[in-house]
Amino acid sequence: MRYRLIALDLDGTLLNRKGKMSAENARAIAAAQHAGAIVVPCTGRAWIESRMILGDFPRHPQRPAVGVFVGGAAISDLNTGSTLDIAAMEPHLAMEIVEHLSPREEAVLVLRDANITGHDYFVTGNGKLNADTAWWFQYAGCRWHQKHPSTIDDMHHTMRVGLVTHPAQMHDPTRSVTEKFGDRVVLQSFAGVQRPDPAQDLHILEIFARGVDKWRGLRWLADKHDIAPEQIAVVGDEVNDLAMFQNAGCTIAMGNAIEPIKKLARHVTLDCDQSGVAHAIDQLLSGNWA
Repeated sequence: MRYRLIALDLDGTLLNRKGKMSAENARAIAAAQHAGAIVVPCTGRAWIESRMILGDFPRHPQRPAVGVFVGGAAISDLNTGSTLDIAAMEPHLAMEIVEHLSPREEAVLVLRDANITGHDYFVTGNGKLNADTAWWFQYAGCRWHQKHPSTIDDMHHTMRVGLVTHPAQMHDPTRSVTEKFGDRVVLQSFAGVQRPDPAQDLHILEIFARGVDKWRGLRWLADKHDIAPEQIAVVGDEVNDLAMFQNAGCTIAMGNAIEPIKKLARHVTLDCDQSGVAHAIDQLLSGNWA
């Protein structure tokens, strides 16, 4: 097979709109692994938030069972969640961001390496944890610790700082963070998975240290296995997949992908509710898509 590494986004890509991985997608992943490819989930979620659905992700005895998590900030073992690599934010920068966001009515969410800290999320700031986020923590089994004010010691091993709020309230923090921190950070804002109330429209703001994105995580893994960028195929749908689409050898957009992703894609597959990942992998295996 031409592509030795295949990276699959989760939400809106490998997972359908109900948050499930189809049997067809699982079959295709196993076929790609059998053909010699390393197939990895590459997601903005942390490992703890992914384990519920990655239990069905095929494993191959001769392929590494690893994934790129937290938007490229962490490489973790799929089975245990142990951290193989982390791109931690410098504590003083994390503290600056937290202080900047703390006056808001939403709680500030600091995602940390739980293997070291004992909790996944450090919740701080003046604002409250909204009901959707609290539900998500419980649903995913996230361990979280709440404290305000926070100190520099609370910022060690931080992978990401973020907010969850309504779209109408996302413009101001996005603009102010961009103006204050510039290229010291990577900032992403996009629609969140709507649970448990599909009618509740929420957006996620994620802030990483400069240079941290999904492509960073993929390159770390590729370098470990002597895989060149042109030997990497990626499948995705959202803004946090852009770095992968700007660098990988083969880029495949989901039928439900945002337009900037489709414009960068070499190929467009089916919708996530139509097992678009399976269709894409089948096309790669058959040689129809180069």
